[in-house]
Amino acid sequence: MRILIATGLSPLDVGGTAQYASNMARELNLMGHNAWIVGYGRVEKNLPIGFRHLYFLLKTIPKAFYSDRIIALDTFSVGIPALWASWILRKKIIVRVGGDFLWESYVNRTGEMITLPEFYKKVQSLNRKERIILYFTKILLKNAYKLAFNTEWQRKIWVAAYHIQERKTAIIRNYIPPKAEATALGNKVFLWAGRESKVKNTDRLHEVARKVKLHHPEFSLDFATNIPYKDLMEKMRNSYAVVLPSLSDVCPNFILEAASFNKPFIMTKETGLREIYPKGGLFVDSRSSAELEVAIESLLQPQEYARFVAELKSLNPEHSWKEIAQELITL
Repeated sequence: MRILIATGLSPLDVGGTAQYASNMARELNLMGHNAWIVGYGRVEKNLPIGFRHLYFLLKTIPKAFYSDRIIALDTFSVGIPALWASWILRKKIIVRVGGDFLWESYVNRTGEMITLPEFYKKVQSLNRKERIILYFTKILLKNAYKLAFNTEWQRKIWVAAYHIQERKTAIIRNYIPPKAEATALGNKVFLWAGRESKVKNTDRLHEVARKVKLHHPEFSLDFATNIPYKDLMEKMRNSYAVVLPSLSDVCPNFILEAASFNKPFIMTKETGLREIYPKGGLFVDSRSSAELEVAIESLLQPQEYARFVAELKSLNPEHSWKEIAQELITL
């Protein structure tokens, strides 16, 4: 088949979909298919909503014309224009669902510390932009050929919230790296990576880190933003542990990659990651500074740290890019 992969990130960006597109194209081509990528450039990233969707649609149509199938790697930025292209050219489209753009937009605008499950349990007061996102998300979910979730946790939330027919959904796990050797530990550096936002709860992490530092001078926090993937992996290899106190996080690649180095982690309990790594780290109410502080101090204790490392070493839930490609083709 000829397969077009639509993505909003480039391989240099920090994020799961940044690596997803290039690795999927490689594996699909190795399987004998013809796969190519259409992605966001500088123009789209600087355009407002609506205009960037139309611009990306114009970029997508020529490549989609020669494609048998379209795979969109998000539900809004590229999902909507990819759906329009599929309508115009009568192509089937599979949409990968790995986050929630509407919830993130709401939290980042209002500053309300609300988790993903809580967001859908009551009607929220949405602004014009968020109502547009909701409207087009519903259209996408109704008209996509298949929806590929990466956790059962998010699938259950969305099936209930958007009244999706479960038969048009599937679970295709994220890439889970094989275990790798880590550098011998020196200083007790906790690593965080991503983009700072209210959803990521970084203000609270900074506040807690300052408190922990007062009682544990050996502790330090390394914030990695906008760095190449290769450099991020090197930082992770040399870190003591990782911390990701987002309000909710569906299945963060950052934690999956850290676990491959057997680095204990701290993250929110509102996640689907437990389906893959039920142990090896601490799941906390990330809105609680006290819980976050206790978790960090716990990992600073040699005995507790060794216990979590041993738990990670006992788990090896590898999921290769080849397996993901095969699952997508089957879908």
